[in-house]
Amino acid sequence: MKKYYRLFLLSLIFILAGCVPKEIIDEVQLIHAIGFDKKPDESIQGTITYPVFNMDGNVRVETLTAVSHTSRFIRSKLNTQSPKTLTTGQLRVVLFNDRFAEKGILEIVNSLYRDPNVGNRLFLTVVNGNTNELLTTKYTASALPSMYLADLLDQNIKSENLPKTNLHVFLYSYYGEGMDPFLPIVKTHKKSIQLEGVALFKGDKYVGKLNHMQSFAFKVLLDGSKSGNYEVEIEKEKRKGHAVIRNIKGTTTYTLKKVNGIPQFNIKMKILGEIHEYPHWLNLEEPANIALVEKTLTKQLQREAQGVVKKFQKLKVDPLGLGDQVRRREKGWDYKVFQKQYPSMKINVSTEVEIVESGVIE
Repeated sequence: MKKYYRLFLLSLIFILAGCVPKEIIDEVQLIHAIGFDKKPDESIQGTITYPVFNMDGNVRVETLTAVSHTSRFIRSKLNTQSPKTLTTGQLRVVLFNDRFAEKGILEIVNSLYRDPNVGNRLFLTVVNGNTNELLTTKYTASALPSMYLADLLDQNIKSENLPKTNLHVFLYSYYGEGMDPFLPIVKTHKKSIQLEGVALFKGDKYVGKLNHMQSFAFKVLLDGSKSGNYEVEIEKEKRKGHAVIRNIKGTTTYTLKKVNGIPQFNIKMKILGEIHEYPHWLNLEEPANIALVEKTLTKQLQREAQGVVKKFQKLKVDPLGLGDQVRRREKGWDYKVFQKQYPSMKINVSTEVEIVESGVIE
């Protein structure tokens, strides 16, 4: 009986395999990156990059560009220039020019999500400038701009100030009630690509950004963090210098209460950090100097975090998902009422910093 059951399973596998469209690697062009720019006449310029592997083992990047009034037709026009069928099976990054992102990116993001070849871990990013220029520039760090950018974003999520972001995270925040999405924002810098910070979205439209320092506070506020670096100015006895604190563990707790029917939040951030660099005149063997760094960082980071929250309220964006927190705690929650309350809502941020290691680099 087991023998016949195995034969049945094998037959079923062969039948199902025959139903799946086949793409032979030598017969398709694997797109690695797509960039979208808004032209002065409001048309859309699309740029793709794909790798070409030479017989000698070297790899070079090729680009194709097309202009249309709809993003869907760009793919068709790009195919008219390609000797092989273009496929998104290896797509790593999709870039939106800042002017394009201001008009809304949902149509393209949804089409990516519906594409079975595209993974949820695909990186989306806003470009301060022209995506065509970014994708066609030759960089010293890598021959493939797509790989360079994907690796840049990945390592900044793991070790620096960029919160976790990808296609899935963007769509979850967009469609979830009581939260707004965000994306990284980058620009070309001579022969390199530079991460500028975080692009803030209201719905699917780009409305503002956080710089690299503000991104640290945002990352800790969002979900705590075990990474990131923060620079703080130290002043003692008329001497001034700077110290760099590496975040070892950041935790954030939210306390919600209602006053006269309006939500109020108390947000407490706690940072365990190590000093990676400090002024030569600051003796870290003295506990008083460690306390000085802790006090100074606490004050500056609290001011930074409170400023980030105020910026969110001014732009009427909620990337921290405060609305979602109210929704999960309250029956009959009304999103429209929350949106009216949010810009003037009382949100207090308190910060505690503890230096647990010091003296790594003088």
